[in-house]
Amino acid sequence: MNTLQGIIPALLTPFDSQGNVHTETLKRLVNFQIDNGVTGFFVNGGTGEGLLMNLDERRLVLETTLEAAAGRVPVIAHIGAMSTRDAVELTRHAAEVGAAAVSSIPPIYFRVDFEAMKAHYQSIAEAAGDVPMWIYYIPQATGVTLTPQMFMELLEIEQIVGVKFTSYNFFEMRNLIEMAQPRELSVLSGPDEMCFPALTMGAVGAIGTTYNLLPAHFVKLYNAFCRGDLAEAQRLQYEGNRIIRVLLSVSIIAAIKELLTMAGFDCGEPRRPQRPLTDAEREKLLTDLQSTTFADLIGMPYQ
Repeated sequence: MNTLQGIIPALLTPFDSQGNVHTETLKRLVNFQIDNGVTGFFVNGGTGEGLLMNLDERRLVLETTLEAAAGRVPVIAHIGAMSTRDAVELTRHAAEVGAAAVSSIPPIYFRVDFEAMKAHYQSIAEAAGDVPMWIYYIPQATGVTLTPQMFMELLEIEQIVGVKFTSYNFFEMRNLIEMAQPRELSVLSGPDEMCFPALTMGAVGAIGTTYNLLPAHFVKLYNAFCRGDLAEAQRLQYEGNRIIRVLLSVSIIAAIKELLTMAGFDCGEPRRPQRPLTDAEREKLLTDLQSTTFADLIGMPYQ
């Protein structure tokens, strides 16, 4: 049975006032989210600002998350990097310390051809050994679009068992699932605002940014879907989307860090070149959230 399913936060990386990884806050976030029913963690991805950290910091975040999770839920390590060498090094570390899986974006910035991309993933797979691997597909961020035929070629790599699919094209996602048959391809959806539609099209779960802030809400959505209460799952998606709409009106990572800090989790500021919210943005965020059910859903005080 695939244990990588359900609601999986794309874990934020808290930073202290000096900009270093705030390990104590990270541990508290992990426990808070497990207490609210999440089924795993995705670390050092875009939400975790992985590409803005050095390799030692990324190792620290993974090790801290694994320590705090203590085997209660699986942890997926995003090991994507600019160079194949760095991705391989992070993969070996993830395998050594007990990550349940590794995931990687395709090569970025340098427009390599598909053969080079496949070789990049093959090198990661060889470093992963028996650890399963997920392709992280997020074309709007990487600028890399894969055709279903390219996916099928990448699936020839034995360790690749699934895709983190961060795209609205669920027709393409469904085609991919069916093209992979009889092999069972595990798909975890990316866009939080499309969690429910993705589940209806065959995703087995979702990895998302706002699950850091609203884990219990999206766990309820997932559970409603699993028991066949589609009307309730749809209602919960719409309710969550009203909050997501407000968060997207500013910088979403900065907004969630701000709100979690207000709730007692000192997350610090996003790492540059991202920036914290201005006073005006913060005021607008809090004002706009008042028109939603955010205060009821967050499950903890904030001010």
